[in-house]
Amino acid sequence: MRLVQRLLEQSHIPITVRQFWIYSLGYWSIFAVMTFGQLTALWILREGEPMRYHETFIWLLDGIFWVLTSPFILYASLRLPLVFNQSAKDLLLQIYYHFLILSFFNILINVFHFFITNPIMFLFIGKSIPIEKYLLSICISYTASFGQYMLLVVGFSRISYMYRFQALKQQHFEVELANEQLQSQLATAQLEALKMQLNPHFLFNTLHAVVSLMIRAEVSKATSMIVTLSDLLRSVLANHKLSFIRFSEEITLTKQYLFIQQIRFQDRLQISYDIHPETERCEVPQLILQPLVENSITHGISDLTTNALIHISSCIKDGQLIIQIIDNGSGPWTKKTSEGMGMGLKNTRQRLKQTFGNEAQLTISHPSEGGTVVTIQIKAQTNANPLVHEKMSMYYN
Repeated sequence: MRLVQRLLEQSHIPITVRQFWIYSLGYWSIFAVMTFGQLTALWILREGEPMRYHETFIWLLDGIFWVLTSPFILYASLRLPLVFNQSAKDLLLQIYYHFLILSFFNILINVFHFFITNPIMFLFIGKSIPIEKYLLSICISYTASFGQYMLLVVGFSRISYMYRFQALKQQHFEVELANEQLQSQLATAQLEALKMQLNPHFLFNTLHAVVSLMIRAEVSKATSMIVTLSDLLRSVLANHKLSFIRFSEEITLTKQYLFIQQIRFQDRLQISYDIHPETERCEVPQLILQPLVENSITHGISDLTTNALIHISSCIKDGQLIIQIIDNGSGPWTKKTSEGMGMGLKNTRQRLKQTFGNEAQLTISHPSEGGTVVTIQIKAQTNANPLVHEKMSMYYN
């Protein structure tokens, strides 16, 4: 029973031990019935009568023997598989090993008959079968038994190969799925870490501005800044589990942030928008614009005493969502050494890469007339990348 169980486990054939014995009995019964018919016809032609009871008994023992040897034969087929795409030498060597195994079983059953069955038959009918007839039986039946043996080995090998191949495919799929889940969780954790780096930085700068207003006794402005900050943080916290939000919501968050900055800069800062209505339905990574806008203010226009301008535009071209942030600052602020500026750009690039791979672009240019143009180009989609949603759901659920 243990051998059969191990055999079924290694071959991955989805049957029970009981079903195995039923199939084995059915397989050998087919050949046993054929052999019985042939022997009966031979006895009638030679003796003028059918097989006698003791001869039928020997035939029945032979059938039971081959049924009982099925686990050993099939186990040998797993250890010595007949792979037809291997070299002819190796294939012939495998067949030779099976030939030896079959010879052993043929010799074993005839030795059993000679030393066990023969004496019992002598007690009942008063005669026994001489050894010469056993040797003749081995030679005559060898071709048929070899064909039955090899048919079983080849058939089982093919069936076992198919089931083991399916099991390996399933195992490979499960490993790939587990790896994908781990990668998704890692990517999600990295995205969250990047967002957590940005939010405290932005919050610190805003609170610092509030303190400055309070020191200058500009209470109404400080109050407006705190209220707007509260609304902004409420929106961010409400969507903190989302990797994507509609571009219209992202623009709203950006407007709230820029309103806070306009309070700081008073009349020096002008904001303009050119948002194409079609882009508002697109989905973008949350807070993707805030660090770029903050860089424009901190490192672009902060030195301007008048007419500071930030222009935000969006459009869809060739299936790509194109977002631009333009300022009229002093020039290439990307070359300035600033920890805040570096973190904002670096984190934005990493977030885009983590989310979109190589399909997203973030470019910075400096027109000859001055200022800086930051361009984000991603695939325009009204439903966020399914893979990203899957990553987020696996991370939070």
